[in-house]
Amino acid sequence: MKQYYFTEAGYEKLRKEIEETERYLKKDIAREIAAAREHGDLSENAEYESAKNKQANYMAKLGLLQERFQNARIIRKSDLPDGVVTLGKVVTIQDTASKREEKYIILGDGETDIEKDIISYQSPLAKSLMNHKVGEVVEVKLPRGVKKYEIKAIGFYEEAAPEEAAPVRV
Repeated sequence: MKQYYFTEAGYEKLRKEIEETERYLKKDIAREIAAAREHGDLSENAEYESAKNKQANYMAKLGLLQERFQNARIIRKSDLPDGVVTLGKVVTIQDTASKREEKYIILGDGETDIEKDIISYQSPLAKSLMNHKVGEVVEVKLPRGVKKYEIKAIGFYEEAAPEEAAPVRV
């Protein structure tokens, strides 16, 4: 059984997504199917076929969401070691070649947001950084080759409510 890792905010977001998907299936898609049935012969009814396909897709999505929810492990700040890169951390790294610094938040399943520099703990970069400390240089295998990064700072990610942007502290 696979475990899925979430922050508390990510877990709550998943719970809400399950509720919204269930509500959509029970109300909106059920209504679409009922309306399509009224158009007559179901064997040649494109609207009915479309609504049933939509229902099947949302049922599959709901199944995946529920699997994640049932096998979720919530990561709390109190569970995390200090000074080591783990899920739930903000990490500042410097490219050893270009000297350019980048800051990333490493979070769990379904919490990735590239625009906010939030990456999955399963990404190649995060996997390479895991369990390393400030001052260590890590090699990251990327599609365009290998890059080296020095870890400059590690801090705890401070969660915000699911709809709010999270402040980043290092």
